[in-house]
Order: sequence, then C-alpha cells, then structure tokens
Amino acid sequence: MIKKFITFFFILIVNYAFCQDQEATIIFNDSTTVDGFGSINKNKIYFRASLDDKPDIWISDMVKGITFFGFESTVKYEYVLLDEFSHPEPQLLEVVENGNVTLYARVRKIVNVNSNSLNSNISIIKSVSNDVVPYQSAKEDGSVEIFLKRANEKFPTSLNWSFYKRAAKYFSDCEVLSKKIDKGEFSKNKILEIVQYYNDICAD
Repeated sequence: MIKKFITFFFILIVNYAFCQDQEATIIFNDSTTVDGFGSINKNKIYFRASLDDKPDIWISDMVKGITFFGFESTVKYEYVLLDEFSHPEPQLLEVVENGNVTLYARVRKIVNVNSNSLNSNISIIKSVSNDVVPYQSAKEDGSVEIFLKRANEKFPTSLNWSFYKRAAKYFSDCEVLSKKIDKGEFSKNKILEIVQYYNDICAD
C-alpha cells in the first residue's frame, strides 16, 4: 500500500508541474519552434515566450504540438487525428515512442489508491482528461488509452479493447512478435517494449 501511495503522490507532483507554466518548446506546423512556457487544457495549448507575457492559445490548425521539460524528463505531445467520425478534431496525445511505428498515449484518470497503513483512507478516482499526466508515471495506476501509427497511415490504431487480437494483427508483418503477443507473452502494460522490439528488430 505504501508503494501505491508513493506512486500516487508522484503522479500528483508530475501532474501539478505540467499543468502549470512549464518550460516548453512549441512546434509549429512548418516545423519551426519557439522556446518558452506552456501548459495544456481541454485539448488546447497555452504558451508564452516569457512568464511576464499573457499566454496565447494554440490549436491544431496552427501548431503540431509541444514538448515539456522538467523533473529530469522530456514529454512531447502532438495533435493526432484519431478518426473522422467520433473525433473529427485532432487530439493531443503523448508521443511515448517514435519510429517506424509511433506509440501514442493519453491518460484518462488515476484509479483507486487505498492506504490504511498510513492511518488514512484514500479512495480517489481523479479525472485528468484536461491535464497532462505522462504515460510512464501513470501506466500502472491509471486508465491509459494507447494508439499505434505508421507514417503512411491516415489514422492511428487503437489498442484500448481486444488488446491481444488487435496488437497481434497490427504487428502481423513480424511473425515472431505477433506470436508472442497472441500467446500473451506481452501484455498491454508492455506496449512500449513491444513497439521498441518492432522498431529495433522487425521494421525495414
């Protein structure tokens, strides 16, 4: 329980940091960049070159994404068009791994954390859909949506249901990896390792 509490506390710290004006680089659609301070809220990027400035609001038709710096980590977000029906507007997703196959993630909520050993009852389901929570700090204690996309694909593939079946099919061009997934040797929590394996071993 203590471990879960510490994990939850770390998530809150990281979440708070990236919801404030964090050091960041905004990336425009023409690939030019500007350094400054930024945050994300409701699928919009708030950015200013100096803390003395008033933040400007940027959306997908103006910018490609934003990279945050802090807590000895770098977290990059890009606008990605999920589909043309349920999500007609590009959504800000974290770029967890970039390569022949790019892994995107979006943290939806932090689930229950209970700790009686610390003389406290903590039972929290915290929605973070409007905040920034890095995948690596929430993949085990949060509800995380994951997507895969190759450069030549118009829309990413969601692995948020029927994980083993959909993942095995997506990586079917790598027989060894596909069989490992189909046999359950790789779980959803190991998706980063799966993508890295594919990009390092199987990709052309």
